[in-house]
Amino acid sequence: MTKEEDTPPNQIGRILSIDVFKGLTILLMVFINTFQPYDDVPAWSKHAGEYGLTYIDLVAPFFVFMLALNMKISYKRRVEKFGKKRAALRFIRRFLIFIGIGLVLTIYVDYNSFYFQWGTLQVLGFSGLMVLPLLDLKPFVKLTFATIFMVLHQLILLTPASVIIYESVEGGILAVLSWGSMMILSSFLAEGVGNGKEQVKHYFLYGGFISLLIGIGTGFVLGVSRPYISLPYILISVGVASLLYYLLYFIFEEWKVNYNFIKKERIFSVVGKNAFMFYLIHILIAYTIYSIFPFDTPSIIIFPLAIVHTAFIWLMAYYMNKLEMFIVI
Repeated sequence: MTKEEDTPPNQIGRILSIDVFKGLTILLMVFINTFQPYDDVPAWSKHAGEYGLTYIDLVAPFFVFMLALNMKISYKRRVEKFGKKRAALRFIRRFLIFIGIGLVLTIYVDYNSFYFQWGTLQVLGFSGLMVLPLLDLKPFVKLTFATIFMVLHQLILLTPASVIIYESVEGGILAVLSWGSMMILSSFLAEGVGNGKEQVKHYFLYGGFISLLIGIGTGFVLGVSRPYISLPYILISVGVASLLYYLLYFIFEEWKVNYNFIKKERIFSVVGKNAFMFYLIHILIAYTIYSIFPFDTPSIIIFPLAIVHTAFIWLMAYYMNKLEMFIVI
C-alpha cells in the first residue's frame, strides 16, 4: 500500500520511536520465550520467583506499555477519520480478537476433557477493554483509576485469593485489576505522545522516574512480585518502560533532526510495524521448538536456537517492510 488514502490509519505518519520500542519489545520477547521453559538456563535469565525482579519480568509490562503507546495514536487518528463510535467499535473488536485468539492458543486437551487456560493475549484484551472508556478523559482521571485499581488488587493479595493469583498464568482472571491498572497507567504516561518535547519530558521522563521511585519505595513494604503482580511491580515495570521510551524518543525523534541516518533505522522499527503478527508467529515457532527439544536440553543448544528464532522473525519483518506489507487487526 503506497497511497496515503489506501493506508490504514495506524500506518500514516508513523512515529519512529514507537515503532522502535515495539520492535525491540517483540524481538526481546521472541528471544526469551524461546529458552524460558528450559532447565539449563541461568537464574538471571529466568523469572525471579515469588519475589524479586529480573529483566525477564519486564517484558510483559513492556508489551502492555507498547499497546498503550500505539493505542493513544491509533485511536486519535481513527476518531478524526471515522468518528468516536466507529473508532471505539474497532478497538472493541480488536481486543475481543485478542481474547479469542488467546483462548484458542491456550486450549488444554487430555484424554478425558479439554479446557481453556489464561494467557498473555487475554491479559492484553481485557486490559485494552478497561482503558478504552477512559481514552477521552482527562489525564488525572486515568491516573486516579490506575491508582484505585492498583490498590484494590493489592488488597485482594491480602486475602486467600492471593494463592489462586500466584498459581495462575499471568495471575488468572483475578489479576485483571492489576494488568488493567498497568495499562491505564501506561495510557496516562502516553499522554505525552504528540504533544511536544516538553510534554514528552514531563510524562515519560518525570512520570517514569516518579513511578520507579514509588515502586522501589513501596517494594520494601509490599514486595516486588510478578506472580502476584503486586503494586510495586506494576510501578517499577511501567517506570522502566517509560524511561526506556523517553531514551528512544530522544534518539529517534530529537537526534534525527541533525542525523539523517537515524531516520533510516531498519533494525527494530521494521518489526514494530507488524508487531502483533510477529508475536503470533513466534508463539507457533516457540511451541514447535518445545515439542522437538526436551526441557533438559543444554543451554549451549537452546541459546543459539533463540538467536536463530529471533533472526528469522527479523528477516520476515525486513522483507515485509520492503514490500510494504502491513497486517492490521
